[in-house]
Order: sequence, then structure tokens, then C-alpha cells
Amino acid sequence: MKPIKRFFPALFCIVFAMSLAFSASAEAAASMQWSASQQAAVDRATAADAALRSKLGTMYSTFTGVQSQLQQIDQNISTLHYKNEETQSALTKQIKVIDADNIAKLEQSVKQLKDKYKPLLSMYTALNQQIATANKLKNKQLSSALKAQAETMKIAVQIAKTDIKNKEQALASAKAKKTASQKKIRGILAGADPLRIKIKSEKSTATILNKNVSPMWKGVSQAVKVGDAKKIYTDLNNLVNQLRQIQAQKQKILSLENQVSSILQNAKSQLASI
Repeated sequence: MKPIKRFFPALFCIVFAMSLAFSASAEAAASMQWSASQQAAVDRATAADAALRSKLGTMYSTFTGVQSQLQQIDQNISTLHYKNEETQSALTKQIKVIDADNIAKLEQSVKQLKDKYKPLLSMYTALNQQIATANKLKNKQLSSALKAQAETMKIAVQIAKTDIKNKEQALASAKAKKTASQKKIRGILAGADPLRIKIKSEKSTATILNKNVSPMWKGVSQAVKVGDAKKIYTDLNNLVNQLRQIQAQKQKILSLENQVSSILQNAKSQLASI
């Protein structure tokens, strides 16, 4: 119960952190839009060049569109990532308890059987010890009597030992099967580890690319402020290209998360068939 109690606060912190990240992303996207006054400044800057105005309008539409696409892909990545994390956590717990009920029953069965036969086996052991003592004392009459008594118990003792041995073998077999099953499923899950390393690397690259976005947007805003139509277009075009690089990077991340998901689903299916 305690591990579960610790898990939910940790999960809440992760989800909360991600919600803050998405809020920041959404705010950044919302801020990268022309205000009414900026749009008016762009209109004035392109008033004498209809062709440039048209191109700039198309470029701005592309700019806002790419931002929307980035928001959507961020949401898709987040949703899939945490679904994968939940699946991984559930599988990890399920792997630990593979065939647990059957093994517990077998362990109980072995214990009950040993308890059942303990008096018989203890008596037989004690009898053999007495025979050994009688032999040392060279008391043939006592030794013979004890051996006769032991002989009458021999078949029952053999049955008891065989019964216990069979149960112990069944238990050992179940444990070996459990270990093999755990190894198999964990082996499947291990296939996701290199993908997670790759995801971390791709996220790092996306973060580096994203650091340039704010300064580039400031450059666009400055060009709007001074009314330089050509520079507005050039800077906005550069910013769109930067966003597209980020978009491509995040598509890689989403693709990798999908690959992780496929591995987890395979492990889940294999676990269900055990």
C-alpha cells in the first residue's frame, strides 16, 4: 500500500510540471501574434507593394498555422508519453506477480504436506538413530527388533518422501516458469530503453532550437515597428523555417513514443497470454 501512496504524489508532480510546460508553450504561441496596431503597421509598410503584401499575408498564415500544429503535436506527445508511462508502471507491477497465486498455493501445499508427514518422518529418523546406537552397543536383539519396526514403516516413509518431492518439484517448476516469463517480458520492455534515450536526445535538440524562437520573433516585431516590409517578410520566413525544424524534431519524438507504445502493447499481449 505504501508504494502506491508514494506513486500518486510523484505522478501528480510530473503531470503538474507538464501542465506548466504546456501553459508556457501556449502563452508563447499566443504572444507570437500581431496585435491590431502591429497589423496596421504591416498594412502601412506594404501599402505600396500589393505582391509583397500578399506574400506576407500568406507567410503570416503559415506562421500561425505552424504554431497551431506545434501545440497539437505537443499535446499528442504529452498524452502518449504519459499513457506509455502508466502502461510501463502497470506492466512492471504485473510482471512481479506473474503466477503468484499458483506459487503461493503450491508453497502452502508443500508446507502442509511436510507438516502432515513430519511425525512419521521424525519417528523413522529416530528409529534409525536407535538402530545405529544398538549396533554400536552390539545389541543384536534390540537392533533386530528396531529394524523390523523400521521395515514396517519403510513403504509409508517412501510414499511420504515421494509425495513431498513431487510437490516440491511442482513448486520449483512453477517458479522456474515464472522466472522465464519475467525474463521474456522484461526483455521485450528493454527494447524501449534505447528509444527513450533517443527521445531524450531529440528533446534536447528541440529545446536548443526553441531557444532561438523568442529572439527571432523580437526581430520580426522590430521590423514591423520600423516599417521595413522586406525585412518583416525575411525575418518571418526565417522564423517559420525555425518552427518547422522544431516541428520536424517533435515529429521524431512522437514517432519514437509511438514505437515505445508498440513495444509496451506487445509486452502487454505477451503477458496476457502467460
